[in-house]
Amino acid sequence: MGLGDYSHFRQRMSRGLHGVSGRAALWSPAFHPVRRIPCGTWRIEAQEQVRASSPVLDHLRRQLERAFQRAAARGARMECALARLRAELLELRFQNHQLARTLLDLNTKMQQLKKQQDLERASKSQSPEDDAMNPECGNA
Repeated sequence: MGLGDYSHFRQRMSRGLHGVSGRAALWSPAFHPVRRIPCGTWRIEAQEQVRASSPVLDHLRRQLERAFQRAAARGARMECALARLRAELLELRFQNHQLARTLLDLNTKMQQLKKQQDLERASKSQSPEDDAMNPECGNA
């Protein structure tokens, strides 16, 4: 393969620039890429299409604006609802801590009462034995 072998490739590329083949065929300065009509005619047609589609575009623009406004309002409502839920969660957490502290205090109080009751039972069980051993106290 010499340098002459690439001349065919160069000819193909140069033809491609004129809309015949190659990457340049996607756009040609003489024709519009989509409609393949002369560019001067396309400009007039495009202006007419813009005028004709202007109400449609305005309608679409208004719809999009309303949709974004609704989305923003919905987002604000969601943020407000989330803030209320966070506040409620904090309140519930505080109540949970209070209930846990109350439960621990009650448990401690129950333990103290059980110990006191056990001591009273122990002292009562020792008292009749003391009375039997000490006849003077029982006859008084």
